[in-house]
Amino acid sequence: MAKWTMTITDEEIDAALERAKHQPEWARIVSATYHRDLDVVEIKVSDGRRLVFPRENLQALKGSTPEQAADFKISLHGTSIWWPQMDEGHTLEGMLEGRTGNPKWMARLQRLEVGA
Repeated sequence: MAKWTMTITDEEIDAALERAKHQPEWARIVSATYHRDLDVVEIKVSDGRRLVFPRENLQALKGSTPEQAADFKISLHGTSIWWPQMDEGHTLEGMLEGRTGNPKWMARLQRLEVGA
């Protein structure tokens, strides 16, 4: 097996750190709350936005109890939220784009909104 090494200079490290300072920060989930009284999930995003979804509109929570909806984990980098009891989750990217499930789920929600 071939061995190889890579040398990085202090100047290269300093330049990379300087470039990183000017990169825009990506949006991430900073906190989430399930509000039992309203039956909604509220997600706070690092850029100041707040997303609020009725539990029944999140495919990951289809058929869940309030207790299951309240049991979630935010991913290490804040890019998704996961409900371990349901073995389902949603990405922040999808939720910011208004997707709360797969295409079939979204079509169903659209039909329900049109019919209301």
